Amino acid sequence: MNYLTVNQISQSQASIEAKTYLKELWYAIVEGHFAMSRHYRMYKYQLLHLQASAPEDWQLEWNGIQFTLTKDFEHHARVTLMLRPNGSIQYYFS
Repeated sequence: MNYLTVNQISQSQASIEAKTYLKELWYAIVEGHFAMSRHYRMYKYQLLHLQASAPEDWQLEWNGIQFTLTKDFEHHARVTLMLRPNGSIQYYFS
């Protein structure tokens, strides 16, 4: 079984697509093109839309402050990309 290094995972095409998706989402929020609604039904539909448009095999979550994308790499670990409110992206491997 060939294992991938952390660098190979973070520089893979899937990780680059996920990072690009989060950056585009952040720019849309900062530039005022997108805002999460305070009305529950609208919020629910917005979140479902964002989850459906996330990169393939990635799970999008939002905790009210930051967005995260999570993916399980086969025979490896779970990778989480966290979009901070200032636009920086952090990688977590577990």
